Amino acid sequence: MSCIRVISFLLSFFSHLDIYQNNTSRRQDIYSNDEAQYLQPDERNFTITFAALDYVNSPAIKYVYRIKGLNDQWIELGNNRSASLVNVPAGDYLFQVKSTNADGVWVDNVASLSVHIDPVFGETVWAVLLYITMAVVIMLVVICIVLRITNLQRRIDFEQQISNLKLRFFTDISHELRTPLTLIASPIDEVISNEKLSDAGMENMQVAKRNTDRMLRLINQILDFRKIQNDKMKVLMEQVDIIPLILKIYGNFVPMAHTHRIDFRLFCPLDSFVMYTDVDKLEKILFNLLSNAFKYTPDEKSISLSVTCEKQILCLQVKDEGRGINAQKLNRLFTRFDTLDEIDPNMSTGIGLSLVKELLNLLHGTVRVDSKLGEGSSFFIRLPGNRDVFDADANIEFILADSKNSGQEVAIPDKLTEEEEDKETRILIIEDNEELRHFICGVLAREYVVLEAGNGCQGLEMTLRELPDIVISDIMMPEMDGIEYLKRVKGNNDICHIPIILLSAKSSLNDQIQGLEYGADEYITKPFSSAYLKARVDSLLKQRQILYDYYISKMREGEKDTSLMEQLTPSTPQVTHFDNDFIRNILQSVEENIQNSEFKIDDLAEAMSMSRTVFYRKVKSLMGVSPVDFVKTMRIKRAVQLLEQDEFTVSEVGYMSGFTTPQYFSRVFKEAMGCTPKEYRLKHKTIVEQNV
Repeated sequence: MSCIRVISFLLSFFSHLDIYQNNTSRRQDIYSNDEAQYLQPDERNFTITFAALDYVNSPAIKYVYRIKGLNDQWIELGNNRSASLVNVPAGDYLFQVKSTNADGVWVDNVASLSVHIDPVFGETVWAVLLYITMAVVIMLVVICIVLRITNLQRRIDFEQQISNLKLRFFTDISHELRTPLTLIASPIDEVISNEKLSDAGMENMQVAKRNTDRMLRLINQILDFRKIQNDKMKVLMEQVDIIPLILKIYGNFVPMAHTHRIDFRLFCPLDSFVMYTDVDKLEKILFNLLSNAFKYTPDEKSISLSVTCEKQILCLQVKDEGRGINAQKLNRLFTRFDTLDEIDPNMSTGIGLSLVKELLNLLHGTVRVDSKLGEGSSFFIRLPGNRDVFDADANIEFILADSKNSGQEVAIPDKLTEEEEDKETRILIIEDNEELRHFICGVLAREYVVLEAGNGCQGLEMTLRELPDIVISDIMMPEMDGIEYLKRVKGNNDICHIPIILLSAKSSLNDQIQGLEYGADEYITKPFSSAYLKARVDSLLKQRQILYDYYISKMREGEKDTSLMEQLTPSTPQVTHFDNDFIRNILQSVEENIQNSEFKIDDLAEAMSMSRTVFYRKVKSLMGVSPVDFVKTMRIKRAVQLLEQDEFTVSEVGYMSGFTTPQYFSRVFKEAMGCTPKEYRLKHKTIVEQNV
């Protein structure tokens, strides 16, 4: 709380000065009004009292005052003999006061008092200079920080560009190397499989095969890294027992350990560990870590691979007795193309460990490294195996492998709310694995009518009875396998048009070629992506629609005086010769009976030697329209040809096209062409005259 000082003086001369500070009064005698009053910085609130020397009628005297330097205007006080000032800024001021006489007439009796208020430190020149100096220093520091960050960003961008150039270069080289490597690997496989070699020769060929496989893996690593950089790497998650996979990877490195006399051991107390993971990416992680351990471990040393689990977390440890890594370089271990040893420039990170880090990030895993120079390194990997960890990741897609003992939980689709008759496309699933069959049904049931069969015999019987639009069949099944089922279907004229997708765990090229040679439309290996399966089904359905559009377009391009048979040509890549013959026979039958208004769909089905139901579904599958709509379209096309010839009346055209009455003909024609037959004839005449 600031102090209040009270200053009193007489108008004609000062008699005394009263000062009140912290409720304490003190009198100060002043002998001259020229004596300045000095106030402390905390005495900004003060009161000045004064009195005029007129003893005749003192209460009638009026006063005015002003403070030069603060307010130059005179302020009236009336009979009040004091002026209170609050929060007066620091500085020098001149307080002036004058009064009237007893008769109320203003007289020239101005009295002045100088007041000086000391400033606080923040109001001094030194403070202003200090503030300016601090602002300049802060600006310089900010500028230096910004320049430093900018330079670091430029260096990072430059290094990133160099790294991208390296990766792009290696990617381009990798694409070029794949062809000659394939030409090397294929003859080696042929020699190993078919030629009789000595033990030494076979061993040399095995060495060549292992090294070509290693080069292919390195090339694939570079391509995988580019996919990760471009956010195009998908994670295909499946539930598998990873212990057999780890044993297989361990077995691949045992011959290398024998060659270099390295004590390579596997510590795995688990007989089985089922978890959700991407098998391909886990295999690449282990291959890279073990390859790195063998690369930097001298002969007659040891390498160990330990496998443990903590609840649903897989823990892996790869430990070697190599040269080790400097502790100061551990933070750069997963940086691409970084040299870890100034003495040995060949000790570089490359992209192997960086790829391990990126793949672990995709699998929500972590990696930790302990290393000492001259003693070796240990890599600790932790991978979650619970599905809940991956459910929220949009980059992960769950797939299902064909394993009866996988323990995999497959969600069976809920009962559909839509009526099946609203879904026109029918898909038959033939699969002996009940879980996998339910999984495929769950993928397709919301858009299509799905039928199920447990083996090839049931599937063939259902195919003949239901005539589905597409069949998805496994190959390895009891009673009748997928290949035999495929032969039976493609050998039957009634059902040979149905597209068939084969599913198989056999992923070799020979198995795929065999399936395609027997007429399969698609060969998908297990495990497969549900999105890919759905995309292939949609693609095959679109090809059927293209087939229908193809035949209709051929009819529109035909000449007026050419019959429907001559307008059509049997050419489309997805249709067998049986389907071409079937379509030709339909067109011929329609052509022969197009003027017969009594010609029914039953007659057309009988001409094709089929029941009405089987005939309807086959036409619907091949052409995308019902037989009734197809015949109606043919009649309209014939009517268009006759109208353009301009030789018959509209009624005659209707009867010649097979319509029962001219009124019915006009209504159907307008629905199809958007105008009446008369309007169409006038439009055609106008176009012909304009062209002439």
